[in-house]
Amino acid sequence: MDMIDIKDQQWNRKLEYINEGRGGYVVYKDALGDIRLFFEYGGGPCVAIIYVPTIEEWTVKTKRPVVDRNSILIFVAEQAIKDKAPKSYYELSDTCIEIFTKENSYTNAVYQKRS
Repeated sequence: MDMIDIKDQQWNRKLEYINEGRGGYVVYKDALGDIRLFFEYGGGPCVAIIYVPTIEEWTVKTKRPVVDRNSILIFVAEQAIKDKAPKSYYELSDTCIEIFTKENSYTNAVYQKRS
């Protein structure tokens, strides 16, 4: 399959979710096709972890240029938060997107148990 430059296409981006219990898939969709990213629910203040191909793996696994990686991953992180965890923030690393809650309920529960 030839790699297609996403800048020449209309984005029409969206996410779909496949839940399989403790995890599943976040499916990024645009005019060029789908990218399936495995996710699992986190613990404590971590709501979820979405695993992503590294920079070295990106083109082979997604058929997309590396130059588009950051834009796609930021879209995935921000849209997942809008859709599933509105009071959250994300941290992006080379291998995953971690979504954390901003709410103090977890922190308050931990301190109450220690008292």
